[in-house]
Amino acid sequence: MTTPIPVKPSRRTRPASGPRARLKMSLYGFLVAWLIPNLVMAGLVLVLNLIPALQSYGSLAPLLTVVGVAGMVIGLPLCLLVNWLFRHKTNQWIHVLGYALVGMLYGLAVLFSGAGGLVPMLIPVVGFPAAILMALGRTFARPLVSVVRPEAPAATA
Repeated sequence: MTTPIPVKPSRRTRPASGPRARLKMSLYGFLVAWLIPNLVMAGLVLVLNLIPALQSYGSLAPLLTVVGVAGMVIGLPLCLLVNWLFRHKTNQWIHVLGYALVGMLYGLAVLFSGAGGLVPMLIPVVGFPAAILMALGRTFARPLVSVVRPEAPAATA
């Protein structure tokens, strides 16, 4: 008696290789998702800089510059990359998580800014609020994003 050849399970077949549905974010949607959270983060750092009790630890003014540079150097290209990479994912919560990850990377800008003293200990103080604000910004931009479904090719007779 021989042993039968094992049958490999068939792989999940992809749908037709034609055009797929994708998300399209308007310019206003991108401004809400990226610019507004960056402005709010800069405002938070500015308010923290004005609190007299925090002045005993030193000025937080360099942190304002770091947050601004992080928004331009890290935030802008990575948010555009998230939009491009996930353009075919119609579940917008994946985009929200991507934007939160980009916000977490803002904390690395503090590390690379070359500031000494207590400033490198502020990496979570920049990264976590930035992640929350970026995720909220992308969530608020959901109504400004549309799903573009490609038209089916005309059937030839």
